[in-house]
Amino acid sequence: MNSINSTISKKSLKVPGTVASAAPIPSRKSTVDHVSLSERQQEIVGLLAQGKSNKEIAEYLKIGYGTVKQHLFVLFRKLGVSNRTKAVITANQLMKEYPGDFGLNAKSAAHKGKLDLARKGGHSWRLVSAVVISIPDTALASPAELDWRNQYLSDLRDVLQNYVDALDGQFLLLPYGGMLAWFGYPHTHLDDADRAVQLAQFAQQYSNHYLENDAAIHPDKRFLHAIGIGIASKPEISSDKTNELFASDAFRVAAILARNARTLKHPLADLLTKKLAPYSVPWLTVKAKAPELVQAGEIVAIGDVDAAPLDVRALWGGLPFLDAAMESVMTGVAQWIAVESWPPSLATSLIDALGNVAQLDGYQAIHIRTPSQQRRDKLLQSFTTQAENSHRNFDFSTLDLPINAGGGERLGAFFAQQAMIHPLVIQVYGLKALEAFKYVLGERGIDRMAARPILVIVANLKESGSSQTSVRLLGPRPVEMPFSRIYSMNAPTQESLPENIRVDMQAILDDLSAHAQSIVMTAAQDSKKPIQEAISALTLPHHQIQSGLQELAAAGFIAARQGGGFEFRDQATAEAIQNLSLPRT
Repeated sequence: MNSINSTISKKSLKVPGTVASAAPIPSRKSTVDHVSLSERQQEIVGLLAQGKSNKEIAEYLKIGYGTVKQHLFVLFRKLGVSNRTKAVITANQLMKEYPGDFGLNAKSAAHKGKLDLARKGGHSWRLVSAVVISIPDTALASPAELDWRNQYLSDLRDVLQNYVDALDGQFLLLPYGGMLAWFGYPHTHLDDADRAVQLAQFAQQYSNHYLENDAAIHPDKRFLHAIGIGIASKPEISSDKTNELFASDAFRVAAILARNARTLKHPLADLLTKKLAPYSVPWLTVKAKAPELVQAGEIVAIGDVDAAPLDVRALWGGLPFLDAAMESVMTGVAQWIAVESWPPSLATSLIDALGNVAQLDGYQAIHIRTPSQQRRDKLLQSFTTQAENSHRNFDFSTLDLPINAGGGERLGAFFAQQAMIHPLVIQVYGLKALEAFKYVLGERGIDRMAARPILVIVANLKESGSSQTSVRLLGPRPVEMPFSRIYSMNAPTQESLPENIRVDMQAILDDLSAHAQSIVMTAAQDSKKPIQEAISALTLPHHQIQSGLQELAAAGFIAARQGGGFEFRDQATAEAIQNLSLPRT
């Protein structure tokens, strides 16, 4: 990874012995007798539940790093656990079983945060990636400069709002002139963090180009108007009735990063965002010194659009089939590669890995993120906007097409035109991406691309199946061929969700009723089967089934599916619940 140096710069709790769980699943109650937790230790449990590191806890409580480690050592010993996750789970169970023994005062109650909210119920879980764009507060010398600034911000706002809509995110103007975008709520995708970093990279490129090439203002003053961009991904537990408090933690960290990113001219991101989108952009290390940035923990920066991407083919067995496909592309014959995997969470990483190899071989890349809306006009609008933003100097109106050419044919012609400048790799992400992309292009659009040096790498995710990672070579046209070649590979080991998110999810799982726990944990053991089958196997009373499903939907674990019934929010959630439901020793 490249590097950037920056001068950015209680009352005592007494708990009796173990109480057995009434749930029809393995008990998780503590085996610790007569535990006494101080007010400080209770505060630390609440901060652990928020996923904070030792450094962040020390900063929040205004105590030394070594003091935090000593507190944790004593806390683990008292609770009879060996790690942070078990400490939170055990403390949460004891708090639920004996709430009257806590006697928290007003000050400590304010710090209970996510753990307390999960204990009370009426909450929803979500993972949000927020992008904040900070606008500098500069003194304007003249009315002409004020007019220029207003036009610059208006253009930036319009372009970014349009792009966020295309990426299926949410956009908001902030009171001080800044901008906020977020992904993951209310629409959830497999690649929400990737969408956030792609937006941030594009916004930085657009602003830099605008300031470098607009002759309406003196060059010495242009840098005063440079924007700062921050990205943060945070798990969030919120009350069902306070959805307007979306991504409060993600927004706070992203705003801190944005304020400190202007001098770098690179977007800054927290470490969790990089873990969720490890290969989609070139990442740069940052040595930050500003005291404010300590709150954000370890941070990284996003490299330029034209920076070399990461070569991670070795993690996927070398991807030997790709060389033959690219050789065919260089002869002027398009090749479609469908990425088929189960679980689907691996698809984004594999598409990134394949696309990065092509870029390192001289291909220009276009990233297409599939929106949740599957209407053809919405898909076409989204894909077209993303394609246009990948090449700012190209105008669709210059295409030499018949007057009756449809939108899909025009999009295919755009790709064909770009491929004549440089070989093109189109990376298409998302559930049902292959069908959506074929649907939008139509036969005429696909035909426009077939005799051009174009490599299409597109997700074709199964709705169920055994664990596997494979690709299907479809040739110059993406049709279902009975003899299409399939290549399987071993996937690199990766966590379904980082530890701090798992802690949040465990807190919610432990707060569910016994029948809701039974439903979700049984369903997670074989997530390829409909949830209704798991319910049938449990033989629960009808009223418990209904209330259990309502609990799980309110918690954000499941959602209603088209045609009736319920499905998991996404595969990563199902995997995490499956792992958390295993007996712990």
